[in-house]
Amino acid sequence: MSKLNSVTCSFTMDRDIYNAYKSVVSAYGENVKGNLVRYMKNVIKYEIPNAETIEAIEDVRKLKENPNKKTYSNFSDLMKEIDNE
Repeated sequence: MSKLNSVTCSFTMDRDIYNAYKSVVSAYGENVKGNLVRYMKNVIKYEIPNAETIEAIEDVRKLKENPNKKTYSNFSDLMKEIDNE
């Protein structure tokens, strides 16, 4: 990315919040900058600034692509299977 096409972001935040966030994202093999950039791209892609919603949309997309996914003809069949577990 060229200097003309980039921006430097700087902000101040509570150190405990930053450290907690860093701990969570590093547990998944990411770093803070990479995680924030990925999050921003997802907000743009889905026009939804909510991490849980973005994750749910991705889960549904992956499920739709899975040819071995289990399907149910109605909700009560799903509930029966859950009750039997």
